[in-house]
Amino acid sequence: MNKILGSLPIRDAISTSFLSKEWRYKWRSMSDLIFHRDSFSSSEEWEPSSFTRIYLSKVHRTLFLHRGDIRKFKFHSSGSEVINSEIDLWLDYLVVASVQQLCEHLEEDGTSLSTSDEFWNDQSNFSSSFDNLKHFDITNVHGSKSELRFIKYILGKAPLLEVSNIKIDWKTIAFGERKMGDILIQMLSFERISSTKVIIDKPESN
Repeated sequence: MNKILGSLPIRDAISTSFLSKEWRYKWRSMSDLIFHRDSFSSSEEWEPSSFTRIYLSKVHRTLFLHRGDIRKFKFHSSGSEVINSEIDLWLDYLVVASVQQLCEHLEEDGTSLSTSDEFWNDQSNFSSSFDNLKHFDITNVHGSKSELRFIKYILGKAPLLEVSNIKIDWKTIAFGERKMGDILIQMLSFERISSTKVIIDKPESN
């Protein structure tokens, strides 16, 4: 049953609850949660603002109803900045769920991963860490303060991290080579509590 659920898109896996009593809520123990832009509905069916709100609420509800550990959490942004409070809650939940693989895919249009100042203030008084995280992958980073802080947080809270891939969307980085250099220096200076090598894509040469 778990193999079947794992082979289905998240929307179809959730829908198996309506098949029979035997299937009801079995999806809640799925080890892999993978969310794409069209996981729940097509972006063409809604206005951009409505689509983003619906998409994020469904991701949030899925996490809220999930039970047990999570092996892999993969999230594709919806084309606009992700709401602060959502990311805050997701990170707290993923720590509790002992996530092993964390993959964040941002859009190429400048979409930024955003977390609130309150979240970081709480972390200074709370020793939460990703004790089981082994794989971290983030794509289309745009160099925002919040994104860099998020990456620094993950690298400093994952003692078992083995793979860390950071792919920067250099086309969206303003202020040219100086800004690019600043971002690289910051990332390479982040403290790591594991022996993982941080792999950062180099800017394309002209």
